[in-house]
Amino acid sequence: MSANKKQRLDKCVAHAYGLTRNIAFSVIKQGYVSVDGEVVLDPSLKIDVDAQLSFDDQDIKVADGFKKRVYMLNKPTACVCADKDAHNRVVMDIFTAEDKADTLHCVGRLDIDTTGLLLVTDDGELNHKITSPKSAIEKTYIAVTDQKIPNSAIEAFARGIHHKEEKKRYKSAKLEILEDNLAKVCVTEGRFHEVKRLFECIGLNVLELKRIQIGSLYLDEYLAEGEYRLLSDDEISKIFQHKE
Repeated sequence: MSANKKQRLDKCVAHAYGLTRNIAFSVIKQGYVSVDGEVVLDPSLKIDVDAQLSFDDQDIKVADGFKKRVYMLNKPTACVCADKDAHNRVVMDIFTAEDKADTLHCVGRLDIDTTGLLLVTDDGELNHKITSPKSAIEKTYIAVTDQKIPNSAIEAFARGIHHKEEKKRYKSAKLEILEDNLAKVCVTEGRFHEVKRLFECIGLNVLELKRIQIGSLYLDEYLAEGEYRLLSDDEISKIFQHKE
């Protein structure tokens, strides 16, 4: 929101306190809302984004009420990246304590048994930008396989592999073998089961998969599975930077 843009008071109150516009209109008319320390009774009054609202013993700056949220979540296993699911726990169950939790959505998807870095936001524009194939954002995973990973896999991943269930080849992926059956994989497409299918193409099955990085944004080491925190603007910008 522009620094000099003004908004209707009822809209500002609704955004800041998670109210419907009708309820915001009502509490303003009843004299429960003050702007910069003064009670205002006109819901249609245009106020500056730098103004300070006060309602229900909570002081909130107007601009903060419109600020979009982006969370870093360490996604746990047995959890589906969806708003609702008839049979499984969903990621959004983790965020029920947050204000306006129904406006939050996963940025892309991780498989039910995949853990690690997942972004959750109420910023639809940012969500689209991150998940758009045009952005080609690098996503890095740690994979544990059922057998030793051959050195030839490094070149195969880099060249691009065709899976029998896919119409087109996968784009070049970076594979770094850490131990016999442990590897770091970096992809840019984010296609369905991509990392698992890359390994299937060379005859291996992935037993464990964890995403540790998006762009140059790393998953916090101290963030336990199922825990999350807000990202700063600087951290959000790292999503679009090439990984370090």
